[in-house]
Amino acid sequence: MIWIASSTLNILLTNDDGWDAVGLKMLQQLAGPFGRLVVVAPRHQQSGISHQLTLHRPMEWVQQSADCYWLDGTPADCVRIALTQLSIPIDWVLSGVNDGGNLGADVYVSGTVAAAREAQLHGVRSIALSQYRERYRESFDWRLTEPMLKRVLDTYLGPVSNSEPDAIPVLLNVNFPDPTSAGEPAGLVECGLDPNPLPSGYELTDEGYVYGSRYRDRVRMDGCDVDLCFRGAITVSRL
Repeated sequence: MIWIASSTLNILLTNDDGWDAVGLKMLQQLAGPFGRLVVVAPRHQQSGISHQLTLHRPMEWVQQSADCYWLDGTPADCVRIALTQLSIPIDWVLSGVNDGGNLGADVYVSGTVAAAREAQLHGVRSIALSQYRERYRESFDWRLTEPMLKRVLDTYLGPVSNSEPDAIPVLLNVNFPDPTSAGEPAGLVECGLDPNPLPSGYELTDEGYVYGSRYRDRVRMDGCDVDLCFRGAITVSRL
């Protein structure tokens, strides 16, 4: 089902890569036609921090421009502050677009997903958005993500009537396939999370243990999000 965008939506944007990340700037550009955007994102990169909250120190808060702020805290902090301290009723929270996949068991450690989950806990619809990259350490052309992101936004953002309370899932975890290796995306597929644990390969160096597993080498189950995304599908999992 496709909903028509409404200019009355108030949309909070956040991420775990930092307020000036390329993926967030792209999300700002493509989500703009759907309503008023408010950005509250971490001051610094916060990948892998999961749902950590800052409870025992003050968090610096700086306004960068109209409706754009950074917070010296975690992704979940950003959502909590935005939803409870800003006088703007938020209809949607969009978290991302993360630089790297958040598939399967990643949802338990991902700051991107934690921000969307925090929105869910406050009763606000949310989407976590991540761009899987097979060659993570190489440069990436984010323009290749744009048509996939636009497709997801066109599909899931829009007005929801009281007669259709379940028309849009409360929390979606979206992963885009690597457009440089998967060819044309195989479509948008709603699917379950892969239950397999993350790879656990480590190398012992003079400084200590260093994580050394390749994301692409992880065990995957047929028909779940890891398998489908690696094969070129835009995966959508309801959490």
